[in-house]
Amino acid sequence: MGYQMDLLADNADADFGGESYNGKSLMATLGGLGAAQAAADSSHEGYSAWSVALHLAYCKWVVAKALLGEEGKGELGPYPYPQGSGGFCAPPDASPEAWSGLLGYPRRVHLLAIGAIRCAGEPDLEREVAEWKEPLENTVAWLCGHDGYHTAQIRNMGVASFREKRAY
Repeated sequence: MGYQMDLLADNADADFGGESYNGKSLMATLGGLGAAQAAADSSHEGYSAWSVALHLAYCKWVVAKALLGEEGKGELGPYPYPQGSGGFCAPPDASPEAWSGLLGYPRRVHLLAIGAIRCAGEPDLEREVAEWKEPLENTVAWLCGHDGYHTAQIRNMGVASFREKRAY
């Protein structure tokens, strides 16, 4: 299982904060936003980059919790943000300080979730994620492309600072 899990985890790391094949990584995208831009929910879907960042952190927290079990609960801790449907919710405090503080949490939970994925064995992956009633193996495969999907969603929200002249 090691090679396959490393391949998935390497891709997830690149989409999260590395050199993504799909364009700018999630953290490079979020880091280019101020609090007001991140909190704006005027996209055609009604989401804000902030609510998407909370959703992504929540999903990784769920996977980390499922893989780490009781022994990892101390390091992971309780989820610190409001839990709307699927982890999406409006920013509880849309200040620049809150946005800056939020950006550290996805990094921490990403490291825990991806580290747990790298160490997972076949018996771990056969367990069910209680929150979603899905086997961990399906959840892990889905999660490793999740950041790339939502990074594209954020970049297509119409934020002016993301508009770049295309060279053809």
